[in-house]
Amino acid sequence: MQNRNTNLNDIYMSDRLQAQLQQIDQYAMTCVVAPMGYGKTTAVNWFLGERSKVPGTRVVRISIYSDRLAIFWRSAQSAFAHAGLDFLRQYELPSDLQGVMLLMDDMNRALAGTGPFYIFLDDYHLLRGPRCAHFLCKCAVQLPKNVHIIIASRNHFLSEAEITKLCSRVCVLGPKQLRLDKDDLAVYTRRCGADLTESQLQQLLYATEGWISAVYLNLRTLADRGALPERGSDIYNLFTATMIDPLPPMQQEFLTVLSLADEFTIEMAKAVTGRADAAELLADLTTRNAFVKRLPDSDRYRCHHVMKHCAMRAFHKLPAEKQTVYYDRYGQWYEQHGHLLHAMTAYRACGDYDALLRVVEKDTGIRLAITRPKIALADLDACPKSTLKEHPVALLVLMRCMFNWHQIPKMLELKNLLLETVDEHPAWPEEERSNLLGECALITSFLFYNDIAAMSVLHRSASEKMTRPAISIQKANGWTFNSPSVLMMYHSKPGALDAELAELDRCMPHYCKITNDHGIGADRLMQAEAAFTRGQLDDAMIALERTYAQTDGSGQENIALCGDFLSLRLSLFGQGAPRYTPLGRYELLQQQHNAPWVRFWDACCAYYYALLGQEEAIPEPFRLHRLERINFLAPGRPMILLIENQVYLTQKAWPK
Repeated sequence: MQNRNTNLNDIYMSDRLQAQLQQIDQYAMTCVVAPMGYGKTTAVNWFLGERSKVPGTRVVRISIYSDRLAIFWRSAQSAFAHAGLDFLRQYELPSDLQGVMLLMDDMNRALAGTGPFYIFLDDYHLLRGPRCAHFLCKCAVQLPKNVHIIIASRNHFLSEAEITKLCSRVCVLGPKQLRLDKDDLAVYTRRCGADLTESQLQQLLYATEGWISAVYLNLRTLADRGALPERGSDIYNLFTATMIDPLPPMQQEFLTVLSLADEFTIEMAKAVTGRADAAELLADLTTRNAFVKRLPDSDRYRCHHVMKHCAMRAFHKLPAEKQTVYYDRYGQWYEQHGHLLHAMTAYRACGDYDALLRVVEKDTGIRLAITRPKIALADLDACPKSTLKEHPVALLVLMRCMFNWHQIPKMLELKNLLLETVDEHPAWPEEERSNLLGECALITSFLFYNDIAAMSVLHRSASEKMTRPAISIQKANGWTFNSPSVLMMYHSKPGALDAELAELDRCMPHYCKITNDHGIGADRLMQAEAAFTRGQLDDAMIALERTYAQTDGSGQENIALCGDFLSLRLSLFGQGAPRYTPLGRYELLQQQHNAPWVRFWDACCAYYYALLGQEEAIPEPFRLHRLERINFLAPGRPMILLIENQVYLTQKAWPK
């Protein structure tokens, strides 16, 4: 048997597989499902490469690296932006039906065209749960006919019911279509320069079952050693022996370190490996190793999952000191480039909690809020108390996160730790101590939610102490937790309305001072709603105009929408035309691509049309009582249920 020295990295697509891939153009969704190493990504990239040669073809490639939906969404946003479509950056990750519908409308407008549009999601099996699968099924049904979704996964992710529902819109390609049969194997081995006998060809087919990665590794062994591996060789051991062990120690370490990254650039490779010649080493690796590739139309590289698995095992054999150095370099790279969740993961891996808390302070709870609470709780358990005390701002951020996650005992534990820290540092500048104590009081006030008097005491205390805006409060967040009414949120005791109005009037100037005007106008709006409830319509109109004077240009859309809800109700009593028609306001909100505000306005319109008795105009989630499919924040939910009851009354569904 001879083995001519040809390039084993040349891509081989059998005529049979090419014919199977041509079907993609006939379907809205194609699922390529097979175990690791069957060439799913290679096959799809070959197909997309061929299609990209046709003028007018557009391609979006989305690589999935974990089950964290927030990271997946950022990858999707970046992939669409790379293809010249930046509209996804205006959207948060859809969290409910309302968000999906809003996004779907924009996608239909943006993706429609005469040329084919391909969206490729790779390694979909890393995403868990049915949420994304449901969304992709909606896309397959509702997106324009020129759009084709291609999904590569190790596991089946569509249920039988979903496949039946999609019917002729979905195509599934599996191992049978991807594996090499005996004829394919004969052609491939000849192209690779291996003149195998009939018995050797049969042996190779039996050993690999047509699994392209296993075939490739067997041929590499043949090229290097002059003989095929013995039967029963473990694929990971074979990979390590073929692709990693033969490398010089320096190149082995270079490769194993880069295997920690989902993707990397040459600049990143230089930074994390400490090798100035990283470009040359990568060029050599990609030439000789089919499992390290440069991504199409990109300056980024990635390692195949087989490579990552084996290289990771090799990495963990490095001395612990070296592993720490590399993880720390990863953390620094991610931190410097704004990938703060990745930075936290890297610092967590090397146990550098000082750096991790520094990143928490930079994040101010924005990205941390969408991570899993159990990860943050585990960090707090592992982090030395002395290190926590060195980062009082991080304690504030974590306090607010714990409140959002309903981890109140842990929130109070962090509060006590913060107070203890401030008490232990009397030499700190008084301004710094006051700001920390003031923001601590501000965060603590949320525990007294719906008790304006108790909250007001803490807000005034915080205002007296603080000389800077709060770090843990984001101005863009809704002040009323998406309730359409300030009055319904904070009027809690019969006969106490005047006292509650007075407390909110005293409270809000202090709160706004330390939160960059978060919720500005809420006090005037509650006065307007109170006047409306009492039938003092002229007073209500005047107070509402004062609200608009404060909210216009302030960025406080939540309060402005509450005002618009009152404006609709006032119009029912002949107090002029509403500031916006329901449809006009809805169109403005669509332009902002903010699903929570659209959800909010649906609630306002549901109540308005229910009062008018116009059942057919009530937004569908309320008219059909599908609120379980909509995410409403817990503090605002009672008002939503009140609105649903009004819809039931309009529908004469008295028992419900």
